[in-house]
Amino acid sequence: MLFKRIIEGKSMLNADAKNKLPEKCSRRRSECDGCGEHSTILEEMMKMVLLGVVLWAGVTFGSHVAPYPLNLLVSTDIIHPPPMYDFPFPSADMLKRLPHVTALHKNRSVSLSKLEVSMLERLELNLQAAGITPKSGSAAQGLAIHGQASDDAMHYEKSSLTITKASQNLVYTRCRRYGLPCDECASFISTLNLRESEYGGECASLERFVCRTNKKSSKYRTFDGSCNNPVRSSWGQALTGYKRILHPRYADGIDEPRTALSHKPLPSARLVSTKLANNFDKPDDTKTIALAVWGQFLHHDLVHTPVRKTIHTNQAIRCCDNSGYPLTPRYLHPSCMPISVPHEDPIYKDKYVTCMEYTRSVTTYRGDCTFGASEQMNQATHFLDGSQIYGSNARDAMALREKEGGLLKTSSIQDEEHLPLADNPQEKCLGNSKDAICFNAGDIRANMHPWLTGIHALFVKEHNRIARSLAAFNPAWTSDKLYHEARRIVVAQLQHITYKHWVPALTGKALDELYDSYDTGYNSDVDPTITNSFATAAFHFVNSMLDQDVDLVADDNVTSLRLADTYYRPDSVVQNGLEKILRGMVSQKMQALDFNYDDDLHHHWLGGLDVLAIDVQRGRDHGLPAYTQYRVLCGLPAVASFQHLTDVIPQEMVDKLSQLYEQPGDIDLVVGMMAETHLPDSLLGPTATCFIKEQLWRTRAGDRYFYSHGAEAGSFSKRQLAELKRASLARLLCDNRVLASVQKDVFQPPSESNPVVPCSDIKRVNLEAWQDSAQQPDLFTRTNKWIKNKVASAGNTTK
Repeated sequence: MLFKRIIEGKSMLNADAKNKLPEKCSRRRSECDGCGEHSTILEEMMKMVLLGVVLWAGVTFGSHVAPYPLNLLVSTDIIHPPPMYDFPFPSADMLKRLPHVTALHKNRSVSLSKLEVSMLERLELNLQAAGITPKSGSAAQGLAIHGQASDDAMHYEKSSLTITKASQNLVYTRCRRYGLPCDECASFISTLNLRESEYGGECASLERFVCRTNKKSSKYRTFDGSCNNPVRSSWGQALTGYKRILHPRYADGIDEPRTALSHKPLPSARLVSTKLANNFDKPDDTKTIALAVWGQFLHHDLVHTPVRKTIHTNQAIRCCDNSGYPLTPRYLHPSCMPISVPHEDPIYKDKYVTCMEYTRSVTTYRGDCTFGASEQMNQATHFLDGSQIYGSNARDAMALREKEGGLLKTSSIQDEEHLPLADNPQEKCLGNSKDAICFNAGDIRANMHPWLTGIHALFVKEHNRIARSLAAFNPAWTSDKLYHEARRIVVAQLQHITYKHWVPALTGKALDELYDSYDTGYNSDVDPTITNSFATAAFHFVNSMLDQDVDLVADDNVTSLRLADTYYRPDSVVQNGLEKILRGMVSQKMQALDFNYDDDLHHHWLGGLDVLAIDVQRGRDHGLPAYTQYRVLCGLPAVASFQHLTDVIPQEMVDKLSQLYEQPGDIDLVVGMMAETHLPDSLLGPTATCFIKEQLWRTRAGDRYFYSHGAEAGSFSKRQLAELKRASLARLLCDNRVLASVQKDVFQPPSESNPVVPCSDIKRVNLEAWQDSAQQPDLFTRTNKWIKNKVASAGNTTK
């Protein structure tokens, strides 16, 4: 069982509902013809009973239960089951009091919400006419670029916004006025299907489509993640919603951001950040910046939460005045959720800034195609599949390809190979001119800072190196075959480095089993979908590990850039060269993982934001429950007072938390996880470790194309798999002529136990394992070649 226990005192189903509802529905079937919707409710409740039995068995007997096992129990058209923990639902007595909800009621609510959404057009045209858009180079523009929503994402946002408003109407007219709590109302509304509305077909086309036969048996994964699981075709697909492992805690049950348990506003996210975070320089002598950068690179592969644009004019949204004051109500877009900056703020009090930008996240259809609580969208695929390199849809992937040789596009600037240049730099970067340097990649965040730009460029180089090698070994292969085979190998190396090298460096022995002993192969019943809590809170510790100085290393000469000057301004990469940046990345020590954030992230992120405050605000926007609920889910004791937190949080930090929050049940998830004491030999506390273990296990087990799985259409041969297990980030730096020598473990600084060695001493992946059998030389020729290579290597080493 990945989560050790269910929240104490919570039950998925009220006992009265279990015992009385079947009798009541049976009686009403004989009395009326309007029992259809209550029958549906009964079916859903019985599924929850069965689910509770499975969870009880998993906890009681220690047997493994998949994170979303509802699909193992019942045959249902609900592709994505409802939350499995603390699921609030009306009692049987309350259900008797609720009026029947018909298709007419649902469609009437949809019509009203469509009218409300259409009325936004006038406001949005006024905002455009008044110039209430992000100023060039501003923090508002930086936030809009960082979370840039595609046209496809905004299409689903408009549809889901309509459904959300219709759900709010149904909660009020058909539920809330009868005395139900908001969460129970939201759960009741989530049993109402979209099938009879005009949005049912579109949701089904996103969530419930049938894969074509050629996709089911394809050797190569799709770009958008669809049909990885041939039966549950949308699992892991881009533009679908995140999962919930706890029921959302929206203030109104549907969409309004979370408030305190007392229903008062939570403390300002900026206040939380300034009271808890400092800027003490505490380098970690055992880890390099490469560990943090790889964490961001990995996170961008799995997660991209877009931010909303205007529905009708497709413009970026600004939520604060250019002077730092809140906008007047007539200019405030409903998608705004600005962060209040206290008057005594240590940085902004002298600048009279009281408003910090935050625009709400894009939402999409609920996975079960129902009304109900909002679900935020993942614009990336939910798989570790190199989508940040190749793109998350076929259209973007094609735009990044050369026409011949299976290669990815590159640009040559100052005699160095870089990522391809973006056609319109001002859409993807913060440069002020159309001639500014800005790169194009599978993910817009490749331009975020020099380290990320460097590692993106490294992987594009690696793809092209592999494609050229495969072409030499297999001259008959087409450009398409070269491209897809090179992509398979690149993604396999990415997966191997993550699970074999990066995870142990982050967690020590806590997650050792994730690499070998925990690999049970592909399991089609495991849903790989990223959880909202993982995407929104669990992985944002990497920001604490970054330094405000970007070291540039050339031989023994070390210079540096300020991180704040490089956000979405990748011209610094061209001016200084990839080698200096990547050499600095693998030699510079990272900052310790704690509440010390360098000023360039704490006060100047993306041109004037607070990265921790943004993380806190995003959790509230997404309706994430409090930290105390998640920690119980991960096996820690329930919390009744602040003092109970001292089992995993230092007393000094508990005292600060008690001064900020009214109750421990108000603490934001990202704050609680960051406050925890690290596990032995690990950089993370127990709750963050729990989240990462649960998600990365599903990311592996639920991916049919994961490189280590056998007996699948995309599986590697034994020889190829053996070669892939030689992959390392150090070898990638060597193979692409970025470095001539480097330490074998680049996540640790050079030391006596991890010395800098020539590239010839580092294992490399032999691509001859991908040579077609008809092209392979005989044993005698291969033996002679091996001997010559060994002699040549020995000669190079002795020089």
